Amino acid sequence: MNFALRSDLFDDQYSMSLCEGFFRRASMLQRVNELKKTNEELRAELRASQTVAAEFRCRVVDVERKLLEEKVMREQKERSRERERTAWDEEREELAAKLKHQKELDFVSRRDLHTMYAD
Repeated sequence: MNFALRSDLFDDQYSMSLCEGFFRRASMLQRVNELKKTNEELRAELRASQTVAAEFRCRVVDVERKLLEEKVMREQKERSRERERTAWDEEREELAAKLKHQKELDFVSRRDLHTMYAD
């Protein structure tokens, strides 16, 4: 009887050990499934973040391109204005030279007139 009791006790312990192992494995499988779910969620977030980052990179590239185009246009306008200023300065110098020449001619003509009328 003592042997039978020990045998039953061994069977009960063995069964408990099997149950504990089963529950331990079931718990591990549940944890693995939770980790897989978390991993998939994180991957989805990563893909979303990468998509947003790619969109921002595209926007940055567009803005940089527009800024470069504006800079080129501004430089072209500045060169054009500089050419106009140079042309105006040259024209002003020509007009100033003509005016000076005309004043000299007028002065000579007046002096000639004074000498003619004085005679």
